[in-house]
Amino acid sequence: MILVIGGRSKIGSALIENLVERGEPVRALSRAHESPRPFPAGVESVVGDLGDVESLNAAMVGVKKVFLLCGPTPDEVAFNKNAIDAAAAHGIELLVRSSILGADGESPATFVRDHGMCDEYLRSAGLGFAIVRPNMFMQNIPENTMPSIEESGNFYTNTGNARISMVDTRDVAAAAAVLLTEPGHHGEEVDVTGPEAFGYDDVAVKLSAAMGRPVAHVAVPDDAVRSALAGFGLGDWMVEGLVGLFRDYRQSGTDGYAAQVTDTVSRCTGRDPRSLDGLLAEVQPAGASR
Repeated sequence: MILVIGGRSKIGSALIENLVERGEPVRALSRAHESPRPFPAGVESVVGDLGDVESLNAAMVGVKKVFLLCGPTPDEVAFNKNAIDAAAAHGIELLVRSSILGADGESPATFVRDHGMCDEYLRSAGLGFAIVRPNMFMQNIPENTMPSIEESGNFYTNTGNARISMVDTRDVAAAAAVLLTEPGHHGEEVDVTGPEAFGYDDVAVKLSAAMGRPVAHVAVPDDAVRSALAGFGLGDWMVEGLVGLFRDYRQSGTDGYAAQVTDTVSRCTGRDPRSLDGLLAEVQPAGASR
């Protein structure tokens, strides 16, 4: 039995489908307030929360492997520790954790730092583990960037000229499925990226082609993005986390850590990673010229 924590996330949902296709028995943990939409047939659903240790212990009964994904939260480090401790107590043979590219416990960027601290805790926990470290998700472009485009065609970021090897969440899930189900991956830590690195000026070119109208990226200071994100009703912690992550990308430059391209997807799956152009073609009817 494989327990998927974070099964309502994009990665978690795709992972569950992948595991079911492989014939693996799956148990999915979701919080009480999350979508009531059923998981795929044959998937056992349990209610729990990373902040509720008793629910984690109950969810891990009879489980051999765990996939752990915790969404961004001020309690991310504590929540991950809860799950890792529960896995160790139950003798879980393998825990695969979803981290972030460049994870570093000393980073000034909140998300990168918190993931680095969680990764280090997992390494020292005394149980079998593997770590997937995806770069920024391509899905952020149709879901967040496209809706932010003004009537003028402009959208704004504080990434400067940073290049980012964005990755499709479905490819992250495919890589995680291999680590969970195929032998020889204990202790492995893999960076998962898309097929190319590009900046947001390049994103604007791709969006122009996909949407059938001119789109332009405008680089702005951190404070401008901070104000815009606050206007969307995001809390202070999330706003600062996002601003800090994009600042970190900007400071890494055109050839920094965020621009690295790895062969993880092709090596794990035997096929090329999905491209942003391909993803935009999938969503194009919803984002076409209006």
